[in-house]
Amino acid sequence: MQSLTLDELTTQVADSAASDDSLDQLGAAIAVAAQLDHQADALVNHFVAAARNDGRSWTDIGARLGVSKQAARKRFPDPAAPMPVLPPEVTMRPRLQICLAAAGRHAQQAGAAEVSSDHLLAGLLADGVGAAILDKLGVTADAITASSQRLFGAARPAGERPPPLSAEAVCALESAAHHARAADPDRPDVWVGTEHLLLVLAFDPGSRARRVLTDLGTDIAAIKKELACYVTIQPRHPRRFSRRRQERHPACAFCGAGETAARPLAHGPGVAICSACAQRAIHALNTPATV
Repeated sequence: MQSLTLDELTTQVADSAASDDSLDQLGAAIAVAAQLDHQADALVNHFVAAARNDGRSWTDIGARLGVSKQAARKRFPDPAAPMPVLPPEVTMRPRLQICLAAAGRHAQQAGAAEVSSDHLLAGLLADGVGAAILDKLGVTADAITASSQRLFGAARPAGERPPPLSAEAVCALESAAHHARAADPDRPDVWVGTEHLLLVLAFDPGSRARRVLTDLGTDIAAIKKELACYVTIQPRHPRRFSRRRQERHPACAFCGAGETAARPLAHGPGVAICSACAQRAIHALNTPATV
């Protein structure tokens, strides 16, 4: 393997130094060494990510690096899952943030690779309007966990930390934000609460959360009636309320998220879908239906 020789590095330092002064050249040498260290780290990071994508465990990766599994995970964290792309004027209420943290713990205890909508449903029982409604209808966290295992497979050993959000969970949170904003589009600031997330989870027939509620025999109409006391029930795709606005700013037909460089849209005849919803659709198609 070819590598830079000391003479080549010395020449590079001399060319990049501000002058022939030895201290200027020392500063240039430090900068070159730092750049080499950065490139070396980037090289190792690339192949650690490749090993993770191939399904290699942190134990195997740590052994090859000469460190423990915990040290490897700390130094090379898994790439973050997509996070909700909320409009700048939209903020999550503290109780919703508490519920999201609880959802992460539910997914961690189940050994799940991602936080899915059924974990979000269980997390809603932690606090807020969502918890009050689900509790009134007799839905418990234990019942949700048992149903998830019946529908989607037995739990695995608990993880070491909460997993990232799945594409389905991201879409649910973004849809909740769009519901909240569509209810009062003239307000300069919008707060997303547990009631908005429950609305999305309960009314999406293809979500894991809705399948769990159906499995538990929960009356969706009763959820709608209870939610009507807190939110204005909007169509599933609230961003469509303004055709003119949608034409100026293309949005995903499923979650309502606008197009960004980090999250492009695939456009079809009169419809568009974002990358997160496309991943969710692929996952749904690859998941065997349960009776």
